[in-house]
Parts: sequence; structure tokens; C-alpha cells
Amino acid sequence: MRRARIGSIIVLLACAACACSGADDGPDYPRDGVLRVDQLQVKGTHNSYHQRADKPLPEWDYAHAPIDEQLRDFGVRQIELDVHYAKDGTFPVFHVPGLDDRSSCATLRACLEIVRDWSRANVGHHLLFVLVEPKDDVDAVKIVGRYDALDQRILEVLSRERVLTPDDVRGSHASLRAALEADGWPTLGSTRGKVMFVMLDSGVHRDNYLAEHPTLEGRVMFARGGTSEPWASVIEIGDARGRGDEIRAAVDAGYLVRTSADSPQDSDADNRASATAAMASGAQIISSDFPARVPERDYWLELRSRCNPRTAAAPSDCSDSDVEALR
Repeated sequence: MRRARIGSIIVLLACAACACSGADDGPDYPRDGVLRVDQLQVKGTHNSYHQRADKPLPEWDYAHAPIDEQLRDFGVRQIELDVHYAKDGTFPVFHVPGLDDRSSCATLRACLEIVRDWSRANVGHHLLFVLVEPKDDVDAVKIVGRYDALDQRILEVLSRERVLTPDDVRGSHASLRAALEADGWPTLGSTRGKVMFVMLDSGVHRDNYLAEHPTLEGRVMFARGGTSEPWASVIEIGDARGRGDEIRAAVDAGYLVRTSADSPQDSDADNRASATAAMASGAQIISSDFPARVPERDYWLELRSRCNPRTAAAPSDCSDSDVEALR
């Protein structure tokens, strides 16, 4: 009897330890081994850090809530960060020096710490997307040649096992493209709690990031663009109303596609039409300047993470709670 009682106490202590660790706090996702990353559709924000300047140009006339609020309250699952390089070795986050430089998080490290802390507190979230745009066109100090430091900064905040990298997707295949054509994207279950980074550049920064890493081997971020190139996996196609066929073709070919839902310069009616077209297109990432209601407009992007209407359209195959049950 004494031995049984001691055993019961041990079991109770073990259960308490599990509860404290948060190991069993996440929702149950029975289709996690079947549904894949390209079968979801998520809301993102354009220049997620952005704060309104005193006298903004029309295209800069918007302000986002802090990133943790976007993730928590608005269902945002993709953020975009414009990064610069400073002489002290940091990567400041803002839009344009002097003209449009207000940010809700001052550096890449600070922004990613917000993402990391939200992720830790929300067990069971699906894959998050962080788009990193090197934006040093008018900067005295350039980012070229500092890509290893950029990768390292990411891994200083997020541990390697919390990041989905090109190596993870490529596996034993010769290239990313070959892996996607043979196996498709990873399952939702294998990527829950993780973050995927994409370099948002199609020119000198992307080319230099790929130098000596032609299939992105050893790199932290995926690269934007490409069609049949060995590293091609994520593309951006704007204007879903006019280029919907392009988006659908890219989605059918196995790419992750990001498109835009709206613009501060457009009317509410035009933004609604654009958002409707973007969501219907099957693009996996729908980026918005209006992820929640704002006093001065009637339009906002009403989207929570859901089954992709093109790649996971059958109700019997996917329900939105299979994608993410956090609310």
C-alpha cells in the first residue's frame, strides 16, 4: 500500500510538471500529418513595424499596431521587416531614413524577440512567416557582405529547431525545386511552433545571398522569386484582380505565393474587390495595410488562418480548425 501511494504521488508530480511546461496546452490537430504548409491561407501585414510620419506621403499614410498585438488580436501570421545595417553591428528596422523612419520595434533582434515570445506563449500555432527586406538603397552603410551576420542574428533569437530552413525542405534532394516537385511542402504538424524566413529581394541582395549557396544550403532564409531555378520556392505576385490566373498557376505548381489585398491609396470599394480576388486566388499569404478596423475607413481585411480555397478546398479534407484553433 505504501509503495502504491508513493507511485501515485510520483505520477501526480509528473503530471504537474507536464502542465507547468505547457507540453499539453496546445489544441489537438488530428489532420496534422496530412495537411501541408501550402494548404493554408493566412493574413499578413505590409511593413509590419510601420508607424505614421508627421507628414506622410499618401502611400505611407498608415500605422500598424505593435507586432504582438497583430499576432494576438488580429490573426496576423506573416510579418514584414525592412532591415538596414548600422555601424554598431545591429540591423535597424524602419522604412526610409529621415522621411519615414518610425518603427514599433527598433531592431531586427527586438522585432524577432516579440515573435519568439508570442510563439512560446501560443503552443500549437501553425508556421509563421517573416519576410526580411534589406532596404539600404540610400544608406551609407550597406548590407552586402553581411548576410552571414543577418542569418546569425535570426538564430541568436530563435533556436535552430524553431526555424524552418531551406535545408529542412530540401532534405536529401538535389535542390529545393526538386524536393517540392517530389514531396511537396512539409506537413503542418512538422512545422507547428516554427518560423519561416524569406528574403524579400529580387536583385543584388538575393544574388549575393545565393552566392556560394546556389540551392540555399546552409542558409536560414528562403529566397523570393525564380521559376525553375534550384532555389525557387516562394514568389510574389501583386494585383490579384488582374493577375489571378498567374497566381493560380503558381499555386498549382507548388509555390508559396504572397499577394496584396489593399493599398492606402485605394478606395474602400477597390480594396474590398482586391481582397476578395486575393483570397479567391489561392495565394497562401495575403498581405494588408489594414489587418483590423481603423477609425477613418470602412474596409479592413477580414481573414483568419484557414484552409486554402484552391489547394485544400474540400470540406471533408480540411476545416479551418485543422489549420489553427487559436483564437
